[in-house]
Amino acid sequence: MNIFASALRRTAAASAMMIGVVLVSMPASAADAEGKFAVKGAGTRPCSDFVTAKAEQSRDYYLYGGWLEGFVSSFNQFQADTYDVTPWQTTELLLALLETHCRNNPDQRFLTAANALVKTLLPARLAAESAIISSAVNGTESYYYQAIVERVQERLQELGHYRGEANGELSEALGAALRDYQAKSGLRVTGIPDQYTLANLFLKLRAP
Repeated sequence: MNIFASALRRTAAASAMMIGVVLVSMPASAADAEGKFAVKGAGTRPCSDFVTAKAEQSRDYYLYGGWLEGFVSSFNQFQADTYDVTPWQTTELLLALLETHCRNNPDQRFLTAANALVKTLLPARLAAESAIISSAVNGTESYYYQAIVERVQERLQELGHYRGEANGELSEALGAALRDYQAKSGLRVTGIPDQYTLANLFLKLRAP
């Protein structure tokens, strides 16, 4: 198990994606003839600075978040067969994962850590555009790609929690299946595919 994943498993019921340490290979057009390119902003900073900024919730921490969103957007644009490499992960979750890695690699550049994270997420990317659907719970609106909801339905079918059709609809049947899964997995019961639930489903974690 790699260093990101081992640390992640130690965090509460948690969130997470398995993170490797292989750098993304960007297209030749994104660098010079020797494969070199200039790095701007937060990507040049060491991981230790990011960890400090996150702990202090300083202005710099939010700059790291903005830099990461731009990095992911650029990756989506230049990577073949990729519409969204982070189709359900929030920026907050990505930053939490990067913090775990950066604590173990304080001298590594933030760019290198972000590159490693994106490379690991790539196999589960959304390859093509998908419709966005919404769900309102307790006055809070949440948005999901329909394709990701289909993945949730398929995963819950595999685990025996859902017997409906994998049609990408946020139905009452799916909500009931999610509540059952969440309760049996020790997660907060919300009936929606929230971040912790998605992480547990796609990491194939079992109920304790």
